[in-house]
Amino acid sequence: MGAIESSAEQSPVADIDGGVESWNTRAASGNPFLYWQDLICRELVELQIETPRPDQFEASMLRRHLGSISVNLITARAQAAARTCEAIRRMREPRFDLVHVREGRVSFDHYGRRFDVQAGECVLIDSSQTYSFQTCEQSSSASLQIPQNWLRTLIPTPEDGVASIIGADTPWGNALLATLNALTPRTLAALVIPGEALAEHIAGLLALAIGRRAVALTSNQQKLLQRVRKTLSAVAHDERVSPQSVADAIGISKRYLHALFAGAGTTFGDELLEIRLLRSRRLLQEPGFRRLSVSEIAWRCGFVDSSHFARRFRIRFGKSPTQWWPRSGRGRQQESA
Repeated sequence: MGAIESSAEQSPVADIDGGVESWNTRAASGNPFLYWQDLICRELVELQIETPRPDQFEASMLRRHLGSISVNLITARAQAAARTCEAIRRMREPRFDLVHVREGRVSFDHYGRRFDVQAGECVLIDSSQTYSFQTCEQSSSASLQIPQNWLRTLIPTPEDGVASIIGADTPWGNALLATLNALTPRTLAALVIPGEALAEHIAGLLALAIGRRAVALTSNQQKLLQRVRKTLSAVAHDERVSPQSVADAIGISKRYLHALFAGAGTTFGDELLEIRLLRSRRLLQEPGFRRLSVSEIAWRCGFVDSSHFARRFRIRFGKSPTQWWPRSGRGRQQESA
């Protein structure tokens, strides 16, 4: 991959129409990826970005401020990016980013979790903490920049919802996604209500989609929970993994491990199941695993019973594992699921 550092040689200038700003790499006088790197670091968030073909990179961004938040509609070719500790120290104002994937897939590593956000899903990212992501060959998304202090006036502990995928499988998740999907260049340029009113509406739906957690964790407990989740993700493929084995690996008691998950409004079993289901969905989409059967993928992700796997997969994603396969170029033998 080619990596290009941010530079001041090119200063991306926005076209403005009806309060909507827009940028496009086609306006770059030199290397389009350098133009994009400068634009993202200057206008969105400071990131270290890489791409396989910098000289052929294409991307565009459109932005509209809605009172306290800003909506950024982004379309780009494949890229990988990382938010570093050094960049965080230079941050002026802590923010959350609500990322709504519209086309393609974005793979994140954040808050001790590794997860894929598919088209039609969204996730809350904490830009005051390190993270990394990688997009597919072509992706389109909306990124809503939300000041942390502002969001905390509407949601007491937004961290409860960070790095947790929000899908259309719940009523409030569906309502939030429908609203995000309605944010288009045309609707943003022709708003008939104040931007702040729409911003508060979105934040309210986000609060309902996240749900209320039983107990607010302290900062140290949140960091420890990130370690627990990272450890659990590393061993989730092992069918023998248990609360005791993960607690022993971290150096805490099993009772305290359960208390950490309870404080975040979840359980050890729910976390483990979510990791395994997200991993299996990713493998079903990867060309390198196209010759594996559904049962083999289930086993590799820690499921002992393939029928149990198929049932839980359908509940979580609304389709069976075989329905999730890309149909072109698949050499797998069809299985009942």
